[in-house]
Amino acid sequence: METIDRYMHAVAQALPERRRDEITRELRANILDSLESIREQQEREPTAGEVAAVLVALGHPQQVAASFLPPQQLVSADLFPLYKQSLHYGVILVFILGLIQFAISFLNSGSMDFIDLFHGLVMKGLITFAVITGLFYVFSNPPGGKPLFNPYQCWSPEKLPPVSRSWQRISSAEQGVDFASDLFFLLLLNYSFWMPLEHVSRLAVMFADPVREWIPLLSGVMIVSLLFGLWNMVYQYWTIPKLVMEALINLGAAVILLKVSRFEQILVHTDNPSVEPVEILELANHIFSAGVFWVGMWLMFMAGWNLYRIWQLSRT
Repeated sequence: METIDRYMHAVAQALPERRRDEITRELRANILDSLESIREQQEREPTAGEVAAVLVALGHPQQVAASFLPPQQLVSADLFPLYKQSLHYGVILVFILGLIQFAISFLNSGSMDFIDLFHGLVMKGLITFAVITGLFYVFSNPPGGKPLFNPYQCWSPEKLPPVSRSWQRISSAEQGVDFASDLFFLLLLNYSFWMPLEHVSRLAVMFADPVREWIPLLSGVMIVSLLFGLWNMVYQYWTIPKLVMEALINLGAAVILLKVSRFEQILVHTDNPSVEPVEILELANHIFSAGVFWVGMWLMFMAGWNLYRIWQLSRT
């Protein structure tokens, strides 16, 4: 019986304390019934090997304990759509934070350490994945079995919008990319407002004077775009008014970016004599100028694409 006692103890350790006595009593009774059957058939006491065979047939103690408990899963099927969406927004947040850190590093030292950027994104992404997955594990396997919340309980069929085109639904990826890029550029353009003063005084580069004249107007466009992105998160379908708004935002940002891309310098050295000059500033200006130009061209194209979609919806 010592083998059975050890087996029962191992099973009990994998059970919640409030159910240990009940389950181990039932399990021990089943084991003893199996041994009693062997005793009646063989007309002798079961050997140690036969006792072990009965326990092996039952399964590993952790498997046996799990069979007496409600099924558990990492993320339940009901919460999996919300889990995917949370991971999506978590990755976007990590990407934004990584880019901000990269931009601050460049402004401070003028160096572009892409390896450090990649390493930071990977580590932050893994931490974000672990935290979100851990939270949804708790939501999927709540203590006591009672759901902690139901994210889909407040919906009504009457509130579903009429959709005539397959592209009218705004995907999570589209929302995330737009929101992340708007927030990143808004923070980068206005670094002097949120960075500590001592950090700003140690910056190696800054925006040139002609660029800074356009920053307030471009920041206004970014803020409008951010608010519009929040609206899209709530009402995730394209309508004609929303497409008009999107076209105006894209057109306004495109005009400003195309204007800025024509400046001879976007970044210049700071006036701080204690900061060493940035050796790759000329290369950085070429990269920024080309990037700003093509982003402006892309936004110009998207403004035209929105007008085409408006024409499509107006015909339905």
